[in-house]
Amino acid sequence: MHVPIQKIIAGLGGDRYLKNPVRHEFDLLTLISQGLPMESVAFLQQKLGFTNKEMSHILAISESTYQRRIRTKSRLTQDETEKAISLSELYAKGIEVFEDQADFDYWLNSPIPALQDNKPVDLLSSMLGRKQVMNVLNALLHGLFS
Repeated sequence: MHVPIQKIIAGLGGDRYLKNPVRHEFDLLTLISQGLPMESVAFLQQKLGFTNKEMSHILAISESTYQRRIRTKSRLTQDETEKAISLSELYAKGIEVFEDQADFDYWLNSPIPALQDNKPVDLLSSMLGRKQVMNVLNALLHGLFS
């Protein structure tokens, strides 16, 4: 993990939405097998400033399914939960790097030369895309890009 688990869990709403404590990666495995509650995902979505359409695209589910799950307060599948946890990790890293929500939001939606002029938000729907965005955030943190 690139980010402390406590920060990842905070991005998912923490104890407010997650009934079992998550202290280490094995607790994350349990959370993945149970699936994240939709309230937790909606909390992360709000933190990122994403629309239902953007969030459903990132999670690879239809927007109508995503909205129905919010209404019925259901849970994500294991695969969707892993994506949401990865997204929360990326959010925490972004806030660490930029120290300001507005600056991070601007960066997420701007073409980035280190990402072949792609906007980071456009790469978040795949594991490799999230990895590339995380690599750039880590490089920024260590002063490798200006």
